[in-house]
Amino acid sequence: MFMAIYHCSIKLIGRSGGRSAVASAAYRSGEKLLNEETGITHDFTKKGGVVMSEILLPANAPDRYLDRQTLWNEVQKVEKRSDAQLAREIEVALPSELTRAQQIECIRSYINDNFTSKGMIADWALHDKGDGNPHAHIMLSVRAIDENKKWTSKQKSVFANARDDKGRPIYDPALPSYNPKDKENTAMYRIPVLDENGNQKTRERKGKGTEYLWERIAIPANDWNEHSKAEEWRKSWAEHCNQYLTPDKQIDHRSYKRQGLDIEPTIHEGVTARQIEQRGDVSDRCEINRSIKERNLIRQKLRQTFSDITAFIIRKAREIYGRYTELRRHTADTQKAGRDDKDVRRTAGRDRQTGTADFRTDAGAFTDKGTTGRIHELKRGLGERKQAIDRADYIIKRTESEIADTDRHLEELSKQIKDKENDHDERIRKLKERRRAYQNAGGNAERTGQQGQDDSGLRETASDISAFLRSIELKEQDSEAKRNDSLAKRSDRDDERERQRIQAEQIIREEAERARIEAEAKERELAKKRSRTRSKGWER
Repeated sequence: MFMAIYHCSIKLIGRSGGRSAVASAAYRSGEKLLNEETGITHDFTKKGGVVMSEILLPANAPDRYLDRQTLWNEVQKVEKRSDAQLAREIEVALPSELTRAQQIECIRSYINDNFTSKGMIADWALHDKGDGNPHAHIMLSVRAIDENKKWTSKQKSVFANARDDKGRPIYDPALPSYNPKDKENTAMYRIPVLDENGNQKTRERKGKGTEYLWERIAIPANDWNEHSKAEEWRKSWAEHCNQYLTPDKQIDHRSYKRQGLDIEPTIHEGVTARQIEQRGDVSDRCEINRSIKERNLIRQKLRQTFSDITAFIIRKAREIYGRYTELRRHTADTQKAGRDDKDVRRTAGRDRQTGTADFRTDAGAFTDKGTTGRIHELKRGLGERKQAIDRADYIIKRTESEIADTDRHLEELSKQIKDKENDHDERIRKLKERRRAYQNAGGNAERTGQQGQDDSGLRETASDISAFLRSIELKEQDSEAKRNDSLAKRSDRDDERERQRIQAEQIIREEAERARIEAEAKERELAKKRSRTRSKGWER
């Protein structure tokens, strides 16, 4: 079963990272936008792969925010802090199984259900370079719009209603809180500000007398930054996509471990690693992923082998049970034939005692109308009983032989699987030792796998498994050669960087020395001028 690709990452765009909301919006939409904060124009009109972009507004937002430049410049104006969060970005991978119209419909539905309906402004763009990786960037405002079409605050001040384990004031929404409009019934739910002696602090207010101080704390105005929202948004994206996907293509936002799957996840390779691979070099991260994929293939082969063994055992058990049932049926027939034999003897005895026998002396033979049919029936019963016994002996012998063959086959399979697991563990241990050796020697090699995947996998015979192990050894040798070549290239690059660094330092020293000589020459010239000036003054 193959599932569609799932990807949903969530991150913040803020000034602390040196980023700009206007520049980010221009890049994602492929437009030319002026950043009024810096005066810089960000032009990405030549960027390829932007299929479409649009802005979706909540109910209270003014229509002027449909203009991308206006929207994000106002966002930057309302955020005053140098480390302010400007926007939240959600990047999602679009299943290639969906048509373009379905992809757009899915994104719009996802944005409306999770963001614009909650008061966020969403600016999203669909990117597709035709490389099989269609995806969407969704930029969201971190402030909501109130009923007056104004930006709301990120935080609000409330009275503390509890203290934590260390005695610090906190706000617990599960407890009652102080309401200034209902002082009489809620006054007891305030936490006083204490001085060093444990007494409540006060202050004198002109015209109002003494005022008692109460603890207040700032809490977020919304729950958009809570970790639970990330899980909710990731799950929602999977649910929206699954509405368009067939049951065998369904996606899941949970990790393999949370799904209960014995699959090792790959790591993020990134653009740099792929560029290294495209140049013909070996990227460490890509090499790690190849190793992970190979281990997953081995796990899949092992699971398939276990499944085959289970199916084989079930099939044989059913055959044995069927033969056992057949044996019981033949045994029952034999016992019935024995009962018929006793009945015949009893009948014949009664007939002789009651004088029903008929003697014909002219033929010299003994005949009996009441027993002749019974005798033939008895003979047939004896013959059938003998056949049933012979057949039962044959079935028992064949069953015992097949059980022995089955046990022998299961033992061979178990040994092959155990040998393969031991060999896999040994190869992983050796790879880890080599990696540590390279790291201790100052290298950066982190080869943990072999290229490609061996379709021969695990087989049910020892010869196939031996061939598989030989192919792995060949791949290890090939990987070793590539690793050595990569280390050599890396060493050459390091030598070249060191040479350029030494050359640059030499140039800097020469320039500094030249500047020092020129400065000394100018200083001597100034000294001479001052000396001549003083001499003229003395002469006058």
